[in-house]
Amino acid sequence: MNFSEYFLSPNDYFLTQEPFELWKDPASGLLKTLPQPEQLDRFYESEDYFSHDNNNATFFARCYNAVKVINLRSKTTLAKRYAHNGNVLDIGAGSGDLVKSLRREGMNAVGFEPSMRARAVAAAKGIGLLDTYPETVNAFKLVTMYHVLEHVPDVVFQLKRVHGLLENNGHLILALPNYKSFDARYFKKFWAGYDVPRHLYHFDRTSVHVVCKDYFEVIKTKSMWFDSFYVSILSARYKKVPAAFLVGICIGMWSNMVAIVSKEPSSITYVLKKRI
Repeated sequence: MNFSEYFLSPNDYFLTQEPFELWKDPASGLLKTLPQPEQLDRFYESEDYFSHDNNNATFFARCYNAVKVINLRSKTTLAKRYAHNGNVLDIGAGSGDLVKSLRREGMNAVGFEPSMRARAVAAAKGIGLLDTYPETVNAFKLVTMYHVLEHVPDVVFQLKRVHGLLENNGHLILALPNYKSFDARYFKKFWAGYDVPRHLYHFDRTSVHVVCKDYFEVIKTKSMWFDSFYVSILSARYKKVPAAFLVGICIGMWSNMVAIVSKEPSSITYVLKKRI
């Protein structure tokens, strides 16, 4: 890919305040964070990084965790539709909640999580997660990657690996932020969905189709309505807007209303079928 078109200059507003740039591949629409730090671990070292913790100390964290329960039901229902009693792998399993939910529904689910801290949180809840990437060929009916692909250094290579893990009639579920959403356009460089440099790549609908086309076919998309509120509240905080929580709620609501017509929500779940 040729990331030759300058797009935007966001900072790491979440943690370090360090500056980064986004560059676009004109052919696919995919954005890339530059520079990409060789050591990313320090950019995850925060008590507020919710995906790797069960932090419930603040009102915002409690809201996040309440919504997470609702989203978990939705993810479980979707997984049941495509797992067909086969094996399920959740890549980037975080603290293991989806794996636990799938197992409760009788599915043979395993999770891979590279973060030692996240695995420790999962283990405290009785959920064992893999610490090494599985290499078994054609072993899974379904692979899920919720807000994971944007974190990997080589997107195409990751998709190729997942393709090999899946059975010939298997499916992949991806969830990704959408930089063409209203909230992304409204907050611009302050949009929390960019989350540089933890997010190494940034997607819209077109780039997902282009990047995945050699290995997968997109067969279904689903709007993630709650994400607009979470992302907009964070974005308003990053922008230091007065009454950031209320402003974020309003922008998130408006973004969802716009998305009903534009089909460009803050985040999108993609269901993809393996190409044989």
